[in-house]
Amino acid sequence: MKHSQEPIDMHAARQRSANPVLHPLFYLVVLPASLFFAFAAWSPPLFYSTVPEWFDSWQKALFSQVCHQQPDRTLYIRDVPLAVCSRCTGIYTALLAALATLSFFFTFVIKVKLYIMRMFVMASLILVLDGASNLFQVWQTPDFIRLLTGAFWGFATGALLIFSLVVPRKRKRGDNLYGTCST
Repeated sequence: MKHSQEPIDMHAARQRSANPVLHPLFYLVVLPASLFFAFAAWSPPLFYSTVPEWFDSWQKALFSQVCHQQPDRTLYIRDVPLAVCSRCTGIYTALLAALATLSFFFTFVIKVKLYIMRMFVMASLILVLDGASNLFQVWQTPDFIRLLTGAFWGFATGALLIFSLVVPRKRKRGDNLYGTCST
C-alpha cells in the first residue's frame, strides 16, 4: 500500500511558524509620513481664513510639485481650499485610513494578496482613465467622483504597502522551522 504524502509547502510553513509582523519601518516612517501628509492636505482651513493667505501657505508649497491644486477642482472648508485637489485629498485620506485599519488585520491581508494586486491594478486603471479623460476634455468629472477615485486608489495603495511590509518574525534560538524545539 502506497502512502500518498503531499509535498510540504515550505513558504507556508515558514509563514505559519514565523508569526509574521509588520516591518519596523511601517511604524517609524510609513504611518507617520502618511499621517503628516493627510493632516497637511486637510489643514489649511485650520490655519487660514482667506484664499490669499492659502496661496502663501506651506501646505500649498509642499504639495505644489505633486498636485495641480486648481481651485476649481479643490474642496473648500469655510471658504478656504484644501491643500490638494479633490482626487489627491481622497488619495491621502484613504491611504492613511487603509494603513491605520489594515495594520491591525495584516494577517488577513497576506491571505488575500491576489485580490489586493487586482484591486491596485483596477484602481490605477480607473485613476488613469478618469485623469486622462479630464485632461483631454472627453468629460469633466465632478469633485465627488474625483474624491472617490482617489480614495479607491489610496486604499488600494495602502493595502499593497501593508502587504509588502509584512515580514516573518525573527526566530529565537531553539526554534525550528515548525515551531519551538521541545526536548
